[in-house]
Amino acid sequence: MAGPFPADNRIAQRFPVRIHMRFRLLKSPVGESPEPELHNGNNTMSNISRTGFFLTTKNFLEVQSAIEVEFPLEEFREMVRAEAEVVRANHQNFPNLGRYEYGLRFLTMHPHFREVLEKFLKLAGG
Repeated sequence: MAGPFPADNRIAQRFPVRIHMRFRLLKSPVGESPEPELHNGNNTMSNISRTGFFLTTKNFLEVQSAIEVEFPLEEFREMVRAEAEVVRANHQNFPNLGRYEYGLRFLTMHPHFREVLEKFLKLAGG
């Protein structure tokens, strides 16, 4: 695994990953209905920290949307589940290719999954 991203204004150090994940909409600031199923599509987490992650997806999301996420940490044979909020959207890069980029922060995570994430980040060098 490559080293962390250079220091910037973020609260926690980010680490590059390539993790395919699933998610579903829980709450939308524009009133969209919650989704009943997790999206199985090609949703990719490309970096992660203690406080959040960066997501590339074919699904459009509004800033301030809350989503349920599920992603594997194979080193620990765990499927992490959490809730996260879209805090940043980049709709400039790939919308013509049907891809969107989002910065998300974790809202809630079971203590067990938090512990697994902390172990994973230590292994990554954090």
